[in-house]
Amino acid sequence: MVEVAGSVGGVLSPVLQVAQWLAAPIWRPFKYLYNYATNFKNLETEVDKLKNTRAEVERMIIAAKRNVEVIYKNVEKWQDSAQEMIDKAEQLIKEKEQFIREKANNPRCFKGLCSNFIIHYKQSRKAFKLKRDDIDPLLQQELGPISYQTNPPEIWLRSSENYLAFESRNSMVNNVWHALKDENVYMIGVYGMGGLGKTTLVQEAGRKANEEKIFDDIVFVEVSESPDVKKIQTTIAEKLGVEFKQESEMANKIYSRMKDKNILLILDNIWEPLEFEKTIGIPCGVDRGRNKLLFTTRNLDVLERMGSTNNFRMGILNEEEAWTLFTRMTGNIIQTRELHSLAKDVCKDCKGLPIVICTIAKTLKNKSQPSYWKCVLQELREPSPRKYTRYLEEDYAKIALSYKYLRDDELKKTFLISSLMKNNTSISDLFKHVVCLDVFDRANLTMEEARDRLDILVCDLKDACLLLDGFESSQFAMHDVVRVVAITIAYVDHHVFTTRNDERDWKDRDKLKKCTMISLLSENTIISQLCPNNLDCPNLEYLYITRTWDSSFEIREDIFTMMPKLRVLNLGGLWQSSLPSSIDSLTNLQTLCLHNSRVEDFAIIVKLKTIKVLSLQGLDIEEFSLQLGQLTQLRLLDLSWCRRLKVIAPNVISQLSKLEEFYIEGCPIKWKDGVFKELKLLSNLTSLKLDIEVNNVLPKDFVSKKLRRYKITIRGEYYEDPISKYSRILAFACNSTISQEELGGINDVEVLHIVKSSDDEKDLDEKQMLPLFNEKVIFTNLMALKLTNISFGKIWESQLSISCYQNLTQLILKKCDKIKYVFPFFIIKNLQQLQYLKITDCEVLEKIVQEDEGKEVVDSIFPRLTKLELRYLPKLNVFYLGVDALELPMLKELKILYCSNFTSTYQGFQENNKKGEVQVSESKAICLEHKVNSDLKAFHFEDDVVSITWESQSRTLETSVGSLSVKLLQKFYNLKVLKIVVID
Repeated sequence: MVEVAGSVGGVLSPVLQVAQWLAAPIWRPFKYLYNYATNFKNLETEVDKLKNTRAEVERMIIAAKRNVEVIYKNVEKWQDSAQEMIDKAEQLIKEKEQFIREKANNPRCFKGLCSNFIIHYKQSRKAFKLKRDDIDPLLQQELGPISYQTNPPEIWLRSSENYLAFESRNSMVNNVWHALKDENVYMIGVYGMGGLGKTTLVQEAGRKANEEKIFDDIVFVEVSESPDVKKIQTTIAEKLGVEFKQESEMANKIYSRMKDKNILLILDNIWEPLEFEKTIGIPCGVDRGRNKLLFTTRNLDVLERMGSTNNFRMGILNEEEAWTLFTRMTGNIIQTRELHSLAKDVCKDCKGLPIVICTIAKTLKNKSQPSYWKCVLQELREPSPRKYTRYLEEDYAKIALSYKYLRDDELKKTFLISSLMKNNTSISDLFKHVVCLDVFDRANLTMEEARDRLDILVCDLKDACLLLDGFESSQFAMHDVVRVVAITIAYVDHHVFTTRNDERDWKDRDKLKKCTMISLLSENTIISQLCPNNLDCPNLEYLYITRTWDSSFEIREDIFTMMPKLRVLNLGGLWQSSLPSSIDSLTNLQTLCLHNSRVEDFAIIVKLKTIKVLSLQGLDIEEFSLQLGQLTQLRLLDLSWCRRLKVIAPNVISQLSKLEEFYIEGCPIKWKDGVFKELKLLSNLTSLKLDIEVNNVLPKDFVSKKLRRYKITIRGEYYEDPISKYSRILAFACNSTISQEELGGINDVEVLHIVKSSDDEKDLDEKQMLPLFNEKVIFTNLMALKLTNISFGKIWESQLSISCYQNLTQLILKKCDKIKYVFPFFIIKNLQQLQYLKITDCEVLEKIVQEDEGKEVVDSIFPRLTKLELRYLPKLNVFYLGVDALELPMLKELKILYCSNFTSTYQGFQENNKKGEVQVSESKAICLEHKVNSDLKAFHFEDDVVSITWESQSRTLETSVGSLSVKLLQKFYNLKVLKIVVID
């Protein structure tokens, strides 16, 4: 029975299972109908929960966005899904409620009841599934953090409508931009005096880099004059999203974040070198990847000490740019008739410095009354030394930081003394002012050592942008705003008086007693009117009074009686025949300068036993008398350009045994052998300048090894240096092949200028066959050679030791009418340093380089040549036939004027070979056509038909050609201004 029963059970089990499968679908509709109200109630409950949850998440999102945080994508997706489900549920609930209302208003029959069941079923089923499958999972989903912090684009990275692309800035922006894109460049520096707009410029470069996506990240850090390494690290870390728990981790974390990446790090306003890897954590070695560092600073030395070699100096705005900036800042108010001329004057007195222009312009914006403008103009023109101009107090204080952070007192003292002198003063004159003022740290320096030290200080001040270059390489200048700051510092800290001190100061005896320096440039009224009762200045060490070119001044006899500490006295342009008698009371005086004065009686000077520097440039003295030999402490004596000085008394110079520098150029002295011998006896002499008349020659071994600097001219010729300054210059006239004996055995000369002697008219045919230099003439350090009007047919002997000229950087030929070629082939291989070549008025010159008879080939000719000038060479027809194209890779200036046989075959100016136009030819004539383009700083081509001038700074091309060729214009792709001059 058990077994049967079991068998029956086994047979029926599948049947029951099938019944269950069939019963489930049958029961499901009844389940949805039965739970109709429950399903909708559950749906409404869950929808309310979802609404509340979504609202809470929305509040968190709003708060995060206000905090400039980024919302996670999964949160945004959840919010969208939740809203979608809420909308679906609310629509379903709305349909259900509408159905119930319609049903109540329109009762149906039994057939309608069937329809109601179907609708109830569908709605209940939707409600159930919407809750179970969509809403419940959303409510159960764990969202985690809503947002994360990020670094939003900084304000400066956004487009700046206030940035003005000035022409003087564009070249620098381009230089920085090219350096940023150069994979071989790692560090880039922009330097210049305070207030020029360096920060604005590098930010503009950063904006451009950001727009073009050449870096993955760009970070800007303000370093300031007191660098805080922790602050720098924190800023870099925050902007690169680096997190750290301990300060000790910062450098390693930053290093790891930046290693082998492509990040631009801009470090603004650096005052001292920074240790990148060790201290901050910025990779600089093999791990630096494509990262770049861009700096701004006021001091080139800071950049160089950090290893930055791509450094660009920023200058002031030109007058047009300054006016553009000024009008932009002030608005239309300056267009009124009453203010326009005043506005021009105010802008001009801002001296092109952007920080001053902007500050003054903002101050005067909307000020329509001329009195405001007049007041500002007066303060700009006549600033008080007591304090900074009230409108610019904050700006001037920023500029004063450059002085504060100079590394030592040597620089500070030199800077302040420089501010008391005129622009374009020679460094040599500055030397006379500082050498006896205890400016240098070391005592007992020789004059040569002190001069070298001053050269370094001036270079350092120029690198710090506190001094500027003068008109000539041997001069310096100072920006007017920097001078205002310097004179204010000098007055406040050191009681220095200048023309800016008003009548109250000069009449205040207490202030005068504290005064240490007085500088009165081009000012005479103060001495004659404000100080009639002596200058009671017991602490005065420095007195500098000079006249204007069209005025004169005199001083009282007893003016020096109350200046016991005076050490430096400069009375430039003193208009009286003798010095005040009170000068003998200056027992500490060490420097006396009387440039261009009318003083004739020097008897009283011999009483000044402490004098070390005596400068009498431009005086009308006729004889350097025996009495002056009593100044045995003299170390520098300058008698330059005393046009009437003809006699140096015997046994005077030999008494000046401590003399180290002696300058006597431009004086018509009748030299005697005895005086030359006295000069040779000056064992301490290191610097010498003198002119020798026609009948004199240098004694043998006249120039000793101790003579570090000299400029000697024989028979009336002197050298004018077109590029830079040199220390050892010899210029003379000759009428024969040069011998070392004639030059007094000199062989260490740096500059040699040779001119035809006035009596050089004999044996012209023979001289055309002789070289100017033979193999016996050796110049080991010759750097510049100038030949004028010589009668020789060639310059170098073919057997010459070419190593003598391997340092030659300049060669100038003028009116050498017998020379057919300049360089023999054998010498050009050793002229690798030549930078400047100028040849003018050589009538028979046919070629620059003579080709090699052995057909030897050279890889390059004059690879360092930067300036080439060829003028009035009617027979010149070729530069050098040995090359297909003359590369001259460093050429910056090219001038070719009236070389008709040379330029008649010049290629590229005209496409059509028409009469009267520059002809096209396949000749190798000039071999320079490919150099004529906008890479040249200056280009000037001119002959009887065509004149073409290019200036890269203004991007201006001026030509007399009637119809320009496209080929020519394409060479100057960045052309801005085109001027066409029509010639009748």
